[in-house]
Amino acid sequence: MPSTLRRSRRHGRECRALFTNRTNGHARTPLASTFEASANPLLTSRPSMILALYHSPNPHLPVHPIHRLPPELLVHVFALGSVDNVMFPILVSHVCHSWRAIVLHAHSLWRRVSLHPNSNVHMWKERIKRARLCTLNVVLASYPHARALYDIDLVALQMHLLAPHFSVLRSLDIRFNSYAPYLWNAALGPFCRSTSYLWDHRSPNPGDRYFNGAVETPKLESLTLRYPQNDDIKEFSLFGGFAPKLTRVTLEGVRLAWLPELFGNLSFLDYTHHGLSRGEEVVDEILSMLQVSSRIRELKLCIYHKETTFQALHLRRPLIGDDNIALPFLDSLSLRVDNEDSDIPSELVTIVSRLSVPGLKNLCVQDPCAATQALGSPSWYSTPFAALPTFMDAIRRNTSLCNLMTEGRWAEPSLLFGLAAQLPLLKSIQVDNMVIWG
Repeated sequence: MPSTLRRSRRHGRECRALFTNRTNGHARTPLASTFEASANPLLTSRPSMILALYHSPNPHLPVHPIHRLPPELLVHVFALGSVDNVMFPILVSHVCHSWRAIVLHAHSLWRRVSLHPNSNVHMWKERIKRARLCTLNVVLASYPHARALYDIDLVALQMHLLAPHFSVLRSLDIRFNSYAPYLWNAALGPFCRSTSYLWDHRSPNPGDRYFNGAVETPKLESLTLRYPQNDDIKEFSLFGGFAPKLTRVTLEGVRLAWLPELFGNLSFLDYTHHGLSRGEEVVDEILSMLQVSSRIRELKLCIYHKETTFQALHLRRPLIGDDNIALPFLDSLSLRVDNEDSDIPSELVTIVSRLSVPGLKNLCVQDPCAATQALGSPSWYSTPFAALPTFMDAIRRNTSLCNLMTEGRWAEPSLLFGLAAQLPLLKSIQVDNMVIWG
């Protein structure tokens, strides 16, 4: 005769089964075991990464529903998490055996390389190894208020880590926020070479021994170089003068040899002048750059001057045709002045007056001082730039302009409304993100 304890346990199991069967009108589907899942042809028809999902020491262990998600979906979720946290692939690889197998097989999750002064070089070397043949997105940056700062030796050490992988670079972002001598020499030196096929009149051939030492970046699409405190006037010639896929460039505080084979395919250019030259030298340098990169669609330009005892000389390239530079594909133009400028730089006004931009739709003129104004204080209460009328005269030639955005000392009511009356296609005028016309 069964004991009272056994009867109570049996009664409890029967009650739970009855409750389960009546909940939602049907019984819940039992979980498939590891053995059953691995025997299913629909689940084993994919690569070895799928088999790893259902591998377990206990073949009869039930498979959790999350392990039935397609690995492609999990990889996409992991990739989204890696956008905000570069260490995310390591975090998810420690969750369980299945996720670790997925992360290790998804080589694209390891393509981001983010180096800073405190980086563990051995850890990043292993991560680059896991990326296999995927292209790399490299960031080498120092941040303000950080304890450790870059010097020439530390930069050289990290560039030595990246040197074997220059050919698979997809994007390169180098930023220095603190001053140290010869930082550009250490960072950009490995990308330069003393000779180039451009000057030897020979086409690059990977099998030619003459070019075995060349630095090639055939997959590079984006380049960012920022070092505002730079005081080195040296001009760098990068990548052997050849980067066919390079379309986006951001520069600040660096001088580069602007070669057609390197920068001729740009669609986006954010250029802050290095400040080591003045007057006609600045105008000639920027206009020659824009003549080479005549296919750009978005241009951001800032000119400011540094207090130096020397000046970088620019070898002027002869302009083809007249003095005006044609940018037929330019759609968006953004101009910015430095905090210390009391007026629009004369070089900036000259450059704008010599640009031919028949397709320009959006113009944005920025003033960093606008962010320091008191809340609720309109920009037209501040004293506008003295050279603003001359600048507006140069803008009136762009009859295709549709949107005008101004800030701070760029805003002067009579000039803005007069401009609106003369441009037939102008749809809106904004002052500090507030629409005043249109």
